[in-house]
Amino acid sequence: MKAYKLDIGGIDYACVEAGEGPLLLLCHGTFGGKRLMFPQLEYLSRHFRCVALDWRGHGGSGHTPGGWTANDLVEDVAAIIGALGEKRAMIAGVSQGGAVGMRVALKYPEKVRALVNMCGGPGGPPPAAIRRLYDLAAFFAEERDEAVRRAAVVEFAASYFHAPSFITREPERFAEEVDAILSHPRESIRLLPCVPESYVDITPRLGEITCPTLIIWAAEEARKTMGIELAAAIPGAELVTIPDAGHHVNVDQPEATSEAIERFLLRH
Repeated sequence: MKAYKLDIGGIDYACVEAGEGPLLLLCHGTFGGKRLMFPQLEYLSRHFRCVALDWRGHGGSGHTPGGWTANDLVEDVAAIIGALGEKRAMIAGVSQGGAVGMRVALKYPEKVRALVNMCGGPGGPPPAAIRRLYDLAAFFAEERDEAVRRAAVVEFAASYFHAPSFITREPERFAEEVDAILSHPRESIRLLPCVPESYVDITPRLGEITCPTLIIWAAEEARKTMGIELAAAIPGAELVTIPDAGHHVNVDQPEATSEAIERFLLRH
């Protein structure tokens, strides 16, 4: 694996790359980080040029002090594909990564060879959930007692992202996710909910997505039927449901998720 940064419109994007072949962008969710995509990067780099990135404000990437939107990330992805010397890419994203991927496929269909959406919805969370995310982000930014801060991140990640069995089944993997969340700069972590807040519901436009699409949905995802609804609305989309997995399906069940992505992309 090699690590580097790309200057995208004045924002440094931290990336890790492995493998050769068609370009595959691996995009994490809000509060996640590129390291959470490493199991997919390592597995899929046998066939593809895999690039895992930190979104704006996450991990090693820069950010804009005034915040940013989902539309900004759509433009960033389009620019990243070009900066990597490619005209087209496959996009595999979880949560925010999947939500942004669908929007890239709508705005820049010529740039997206195939799309894998893992638990990414077409719209944003309700206002009460957004307020809760902002409150949590402010706490993560301001709390100076590291033990208290870590305990809050543990509770947040366990309740939002995972199947009930995950923490006891994979304690090391869960600790890695907690470390990833704690690694975000304090000045940017408070801004991370600005993307979920910015989503405009694209449900009426899902039928316009023309690239081959795989929906990977977690059996323990709170929005039980959304995966079925997305697959029905996107022409020709395929659906794979991963058992014993929550919202961060690729973290809960990395092997099953990676295998599903591999099977799909090798056909397209």
